[in-house]
Formats: sequence, structure tokens, C-alpha cells
Amino acid sequence: MKLVIRAEGPIMLESLVKPLQRIASKQGIGAAEPAAAKFAGCMHDLAEWYREGMDQERWQREAAALRELMTSPLTDWCRGKLYVETIAVPFGLPLAALSLLSGLAIRETEQLEPRRAFSPLAVLWLKEVGAKPMRGLAGELVQVEGENNVAAILLKPGVETARADGIPVGYEQRQHADEHIDEGMVILQANIDDASPEWLSYLMEQCFWAGANDVHFLPVTMKKSRAATLVQVMCYQSQLEAMKTILFKETTTFGIRSFPVACHRLARRFITVQTGWGEVAVKLGYHRGERVQIAPEYEHCAQLARANGVPLQQVYQEAVELAARKSSVKIWADKQEQAEPPKN
Repeated sequence: MKLVIRAEGPIMLESLVKPLQRIASKQGIGAAEPAAAKFAGCMHDLAEWYREGMDQERWQREAAALRELMTSPLTDWCRGKLYVETIAVPFGLPLAALSLLSGLAIRETEQLEPRRAFSPLAVLWLKEVGAKPMRGLAGELVQVEGENNVAAILLKPGVETARADGIPVGYEQRQHADEHIDEGMVILQANIDDASPEWLSYLMEQCFWAGANDVHFLPVTMKKSRAATLVQVMCYQSQLEAMKTILFKETTTFGIRSFPVACHRLARRFITVQTGWGEVAVKLGYHRGERVQIAPEYEHCAQLARANGVPLQQVYQEAVELAARKSSVKIWADKQEQAEPPKN
């Protein structure tokens, strides 16, 4: 599930608490001990530095809403699932306050009252739960709750449209049993010209461990003819910030490019075949119902090749041939079953 905040104006915690409470209540989120009151006080003190003109009455209401969020299960429940659509901020917001909004999508507008229409407490809370920017809803709407032009939207990501050729299109579609096009992907790129291969190997491990779908390195030539490596990482949109953090911490780059991509994924089936040396798991890929890919599991093939003193290629080829026959028989049987008239 994703929890998305949409606001027609500035985001205020006092307007956000009740919608979140209604969603949490319907989702069966129970009570929690008020263990975070002290931390709420620290956030309040920090926000004072960015207050810059909010009147005392509104400030007190925001502080009360923060305490309510931090001393309830809402804050922990929102961690890792909260997204925020573009935030409206007053034109000419002081730089100190503007810096708080880093990592979130904003739009400046002169229609908002300067300074008073900005809540640093709301932004600090969004940062605390790890809120990520999101442009446009994509998925199944489960619940929508609003208060004073601020809405909390519970969203179930998944397949929602289909192209003219019938292939479904989804956003962060993580189940690959059926063929689909996943539009919830992003590619990150960084040019590295001063890292050892061992460092890059470790970087790849960290990215895959954090959930990257693909990581690879390409040789490139930079300015002044410097040889370098282009690091390219593909992940889901929701993992963008996590991958940026890894790239900044584990490489020497000073900048990362990122752009959205779509990934067309074949339907996948898994079978096991019995070779002359042992069992091998095989992945099958289907395009529009037709099997187009056969991929034996490398580790299984390599283990059998080592244990039996035979070439890896020999084990691999036999696994492919057995899988081709086995999957063809299954497809034929499925078609025959569908073609048979129902028995009375």
C-alpha cells in the first residue's frame, strides 16, 4: 500500500491528522504508548528556527498536531509508505525554510499568503517519516479522506491500464507471473573516473541488497579524454532516494542523473528438469502466450558441472533441451484441455 498526501494549498499538520486517523482506523491500526513526546518536543524546537512569521495561534495548533502524530501509532505506520504530491509554497519563501523542502516536489505561488502559509513542523514531520515525492496517482484507490483541502489517499499500486495490443501497464508492478509493462521504474547514472574495480563490485552488491533491479558498468570517455566508468542502476521509483544515498556514499561522484523508464517484462514460469547429472531449475519467458525464453539457473548448472567434472555448457544445453520439451508438452496439454467440450 501507498499513502499519498494531496493538498490544494499549503500542507498543515492540523488538517492532516484527522484524515490519517480515519484511514488508520479503517486499516485496524491500534493505539500505541506515547513514547515519542520528547522527540516531538525536539522537532518543535528545531522548527522554531524556520518559523519566520507564522502567527502564535496557528503555530500552537501545528505543535499540538505534531504531538498527536508523534505520540500515536500514525508516525510509525506512515514510515516507508508515505508519498507527497507537489507542495504549494508561498513565493519568496526564505532560503532557510526553503532548504527544509529538499527532496520534495514544490511549486511556488503568489496566491498564498507569504510566510504564514508555510508550516516547518509539517515539513519536519514529512522528513521524519521518509516521505517521497510523487507526481500523479497510479493504482487502485482504496480510501480517500480529506480535511480543509488536504487529503490522505490510500493507494494500492498495480496494473491499471492496457495498451492497444492488450498488454497491461502497471506502476511498480512487482509480480511477474503475467506479461506487463512496468512504468514505475527509474534509471540512475553517475560517471566515475577514480574508483577501483573492487569498490565498484562492492557498490553493485550494496545496490542489489537494497533492492535494485539491475546494475551495470559501462566504459566511457569523459572530458580531457579521461577513461571512466558509467554506473547505471535501475530500480523502482519508491527506491530512488535509497539508491541515491548508496551512490553518493559508496562512490566519488558529485552528481547523479535520474530519469523515468518503462520496463516490458515477459510472463515468467519456473520448472525443474532432471539432467543426467541432477536437477536444474529453469525460468521460462512468455510473450503474448508464446514461450520465447528458456534460462536454466546458472548456480545449479555450475554446481553440477563442478561436482561431475563436465563442461558447464554441456549441463546448460541439456537443461535447455529438457525444458523446451517439458514446457512444449505442458502448453499442448493446456490447449487440449481448453479445447475439450465440458463433460456432462
